[in-house]
Amino acid sequence: MGYNWEEEIAKCSMCGKCHSVCPVYLETGEESMVTRGRISLAMALRDHEISLTDKLKDSVYSCKKCLRCCKICPSDVNFEVIIQSLLYSVAEEMGIPFLPKMVFRLILPRRWLFDLLLKVTSYTQKFTPTKKRGPMRHLPLMFMGNRWVPALSKGSALKQFAGEHKVKKPKMRVALFTGCLINYVYTDIAEAIIDVLNRLDIEVVVPKDQLCCSLPALSLGDRKAATLLMQKNAKSLRDANVDAIVAGCGSCTKSLKSDYMHILEDSWADMSKKVYDISEFIEKFTTYETKPIDKKVTYHDPCHLFWALDVGKQPRDQLKRSANYIEMEAASNCCGGGGIFTLLHYDLTLKIMNRKIDTIVKTGAQVVATNCPGCVMQIADGITGRGLRIKSLHTIQVLQRALVDGKKDEENAEAETVDAELKS
Repeated sequence: MGYNWEEEIAKCSMCGKCHSVCPVYLETGEESMVTRGRISLAMALRDHEISLTDKLKDSVYSCKKCLRCCKICPSDVNFEVIIQSLLYSVAEEMGIPFLPKMVFRLILPRRWLFDLLLKVTSYTQKFTPTKKRGPMRHLPLMFMGNRWVPALSKGSALKQFAGEHKVKKPKMRVALFTGCLINYVYTDIAEAIIDVLNRLDIEVVVPKDQLCCSLPALSLGDRKAATLLMQKNAKSLRDANVDAIVAGCGSCTKSLKSDYMHILEDSWADMSKKVYDISEFIEKFTTYETKPIDKKVTYHDPCHLFWALDVGKQPRDQLKRSANYIEMEAASNCCGGGGIFTLLHYDLTLKIMNRKIDTIVKTGAQVVATNCPGCVMQIADGITGRGLRIKSLHTIQVLQRALVDGKKDEENAEAETVDAELKS
C-alpha cells in the first residue's frame, strides 16, 4: 500500500472542483494553495520543468491535509497520496528544519525525555501569560501573537491512567490510545473515556509505552521518524492483547487506521481493523441510557474524522441523547486547527477559525462539542479570544455527564470536573 502518486496524478482532470471546498484556497485565492495547483506543481517536478524552492515548499506545507478535496473529486483522486509524496520529496531534497527534526527523532521516541521537556515548559508557562481566562493562557505577541492556549496538565494521562481498568464482567477489552494533546493537556478527556467505557462494561487498558501517533512527523515528510514511532506504537498496542483500539482524537484515529497501513503495510492490516473513534466504538458495540443535561449543545466535525473516516453520525447521536442538540451550519467546515499548519500559517489559521466561530455563535449553543482535542483547543482559542461564554468540550465529556447506568449517582465524583464546566 505504498504511495503511488503518479497513478493518482494521472486521474486528475483539472476540473477545479477542489477550489470550492479547500479552506486554504478560500482564504488566499492562490492556485498554488489548492489541490489542482499542487498537482500541477507535482507534475512539473516529475517532468523536471521546475525545481524545489522555498516558495514551492511553502505551497506544500500550506496544505492542511483535511482531505475534503478527495470527497468532492469526480475523478476520485487520492490527493493524500500526492501531498505526502511531495512532503517526502521536500524533506529529502531540502531537509527538515533542525528543531522539529530533533523533536521527531530524539524526543518523541523517548517518552521520558518528552515528559521532561513538557514538565519544564509547564513551569515556564507560568511566567509567560499576560492575562488568564479560566484554563486558557494568553500568549504575548512574541509567541504567535494574541493566542489563547490551555495550560499543560500537572500530570500526564499516561502517568495517571496507564495500566488496566477492569470491570467485573467485561464485554470487551480495548486499548486507549491517548495521543499527545489528551496525554499532556486534556487528561480529563482520557478520564472520561475510561469512565464511560467502564460504566458500559468495557475493560480498558492504557498501554504505558505508547508514543505520539507520528502525524506531526509525516506532516513535515520525516518518514524515518514516523516509521520508528509507528513501529513502537504497533508493538505497544499489539502487546496489549485487545479486541479493539479506541482514540479520542480524530487525527490519531485516522493515522492509526490508514497512515500506518501505508508504511507498516500488511503487518498492521489485522490491527487497522480494530481501530475506532471513541463515539464510533460506543455506538457500534454498546447500549446505554442517558438523562439529558439542560444545555444547548452543537457539534463540530473534525476534518480527519469526518472526511477521511466518515464518522459524523455517531457523535451526533450521542449528543442528541445527552443534551438539547442544535445542528451547526456547515459543521464539517474546517476550524483552522491542524498541528504543524497552525505553527507555519497562523494568519490563515485565524481566518479559517473566525469563520467557524461565527457559525458557532449563530447556533446559540452554550457548549460546542467535537471529537478531536486539537479542535477543542482551536475552538477554545477562538471563543476565548472573543470573550464568549461558550464551552469547548469533547463529545465523550457530554455523554459522561448524561450517562445513566445505575452504578453511579448523577452527581458522582468522577464527573465533577465536566459538571463544573457545563454549569459555569
